[in-house]
Amino acid sequence: MTIDDAKDAPVKEVILTGEDADLTKLPAMWTSEEDPGPYIASGMAVIKDPETGTRNMSYHRQQILGPDRSGFLICPRHALRTYQKYQERNEAMPVAMVVGVHPAILYAGGFTTRYGIDELSLAGGLLEDPVRLVKCETSDLEVPADAEMIIEGEILPDAMTEEGPFGEVTGGYAEEGSTEIFVVKAITHRKDPIFYGMHSGAPMTDPQSITGTCVEAALFEHLSKVEGGLDLLDIRCLGVSGLMAVVIKLRPRIAGQAKTALLAALSSPYLHPKLAIAIDEDMDASDLNQVFWSLTTRVHAEQDVTKIDNTRIWSLDNASDIVPGMSPMYRIGTKVAIDATKPWSTRIEDKTRFDRAMPTNYDSVDIEDFFT
Repeated sequence: MTIDDAKDAPVKEVILTGEDADLTKLPAMWTSEEDPGPYIASGMAVIKDPETGTRNMSYHRQQILGPDRSGFLICPRHALRTYQKYQERNEAMPVAMVVGVHPAILYAGGFTTRYGIDELSLAGGLLEDPVRLVKCETSDLEVPADAEMIIEGEILPDAMTEEGPFGEVTGGYAEEGSTEIFVVKAITHRKDPIFYGMHSGAPMTDPQSITGTCVEAALFEHLSKVEGGLDLLDIRCLGVSGLMAVVIKLRPRIAGQAKTALLAALSSPYLHPKLAIAIDEDMDASDLNQVFWSLTTRVHAEQDVTKIDNTRIWSLDNASDIVPGMSPMYRIGTKVAIDATKPWSTRIEDKTRFDRAMPTNYDSVDIEDFFT
């Protein structure tokens, strides 16, 4: 919902342009010991497809390089696809970085769905009310009118800068690389803005909780379509694993179904999971004690552990190999699926014992006598 009068937008209370739009005056964080400098971690980029006008919103790290520019880390997902369209035209890509918004918008910004879905529409669905939007000062982009701050600018089509290495959500450092360059055009904000720093580093910090919840929701939707619908009970993305392990709690209806669920979980909308564990309905997916008990008492390694070699791996998995000739954004390695559910033969025995205990003709049995 775009508001007509910018005066009604709190994020327009202060408008800075030219030399006044100075990134070095922002309280950008220096998070990990070996970070090369401060960076903005919480900025969500609003961009538009130059061909369709479709809006996209996603998180992008911005290493502060000077008053009017920063790095702009683009992972190989939707934003990169849009940016490449601008590159083909040899045009700079207009960008509006959103800082400080309602938690529903923060969540939507980290959610990965199919290309063309507007994350601000998703946020409106979560809020059960359209997000109030207002036009930017220097572009045709619309941004949340009630945000704390908007940093307007553009990504140059043909320039790169060195970036990092920064402490990452995995608990290690990404390999030093390069990123695109963001040039500031304007900064608008509330009169007394609250700058959301977003601590991003070794577990547990903000990104593990935000991204982990997004992974769980996307996986639940993804797995609900496998085999016509699995009997899913819970899904947990383990933040303590640096987002690289997921636990799938389900009620298998047939032999091999847990393994099917695991394979689907490792081929999900997110690249993060490299380890997927399936557990039974009698276990608590949020309790690592119970998860590890299942791993040690219900797993026959020869039968229940599956390795999938030479597959695409998340870029922050430093244990995996970089694809030859590519940047560290592109890695290949091994994913592991562990079926920690009870053996199917045990389920059959349990079911047989249950069936024997039940009467075959309920009409001829006094139910009160049966339970006594």
